[in-house]
Amino acid sequence: MRALSNEPNRPHDGGHARSCLRESSPTGHGCGPGWTCNDASVAVNENVGVEARLAAVETWLVAQKRVFAASDLDWDIAWSDLRLIAVNYVLRRQLEALDATVVLAKTGLGHLAVGFVRPALDELLWLLWVNHLPLQEAQDLLMTMGRSDGLRSLQAQRAHLGDDVMRELWYPAAFLDAQEEQQAPVTEELTRLRQQFRWSGRPLPNARWVAEQSGHKDLYEYLHAAASRALHFSMGEVMRNGWSAPGGRLVTIRPEFREYRTAFVLDQLPVLFLKTTLACGDFLEDAGISQKSDESLQRDVSFAVEALGKFGRVPLVHAHEWNLTPDGPLPLRRSP
Repeated sequence: MRALSNEPNRPHDGGHARSCLRESSPTGHGCGPGWTCNDASVAVNENVGVEARLAAVETWLVAQKRVFAASDLDWDIAWSDLRLIAVNYVLRRQLEALDATVVLAKTGLGHLAVGFVRPALDELLWLLWVNHLPLQEAQDLLMTMGRSDGLRSLQAQRAHLGDDVMRELWYPAAFLDAQEEQQAPVTEELTRLRQQFRWSGRPLPNARWVAEQSGHKDLYEYLHAAASRALHFSMGEVMRNGWSAPGGRLVTIRPEFREYRTAFVLDQLPVLFLKTTLACGDFLEDAGISQKSDESLQRDVSFAVEALGKFGRVPLVHAHEWNLTPDGPLPLRRSP
């Protein structure tokens, strides 16, 4: 089982919990490709409790919501460039995800917010790419993607519920038939766009390809697959959460590991939000995102950022998950 002691960032002796993950592997492995975008230059401070990090993130979040305010968009301007709607929605959603993370963390459920990391990463990668496309190319791509997603959802609901229930939900059969006829031309347009951009994946670009276009393949490799495991069944996640002392009882609720996952989210989401705002800088005003700055606010933001910076980064994988300690690996104990 996994090797977190009662204090997950400190050494433990051979009597503490073992990790399922290492027990299932003959060799174990390292922590992955490491930090990107200057993350490697920031040391990890292993003496920071999750409560202190949570308080700092909450202070930082209050300051950020004073800096960035999302309002409604002008209809004509927004529909002339769909990237503006995307920017408005994404930045609003990421701030709400940070709010939700704080709420979850205060109730001891912050580890569940790992599921917020993958959407924020995807949003960053996509906006880094489409925000640098020529307007008409971006418009064609986003419009077709939006139509495709909408049609697929509508057809899936019709297939699941049937026309009688859909009629009760105000969907006439004639309307549904007309929408279904639009699927073929939308699919053809996606095929044309795939040939134009030469993307990998069908019918839409896969995340790896988008990351390559945005110049952030390293960040994708580090976070994407790992963050995705929080959104679907993953035996790797099951085993990450299994802890036991040799010969003892196995538990899947290890408070110290949950706190570590909470700290990881509190580290990642603010960084992803700031990178996303930078990626959207040229679109903020037209996207209904106002920016405020005065001397008092600048001091508050600087104070909050400085506090977070002192805490350092939180790696994706803790050494205790591989039963590693400052004094070397714990001895493996395998079942017969």
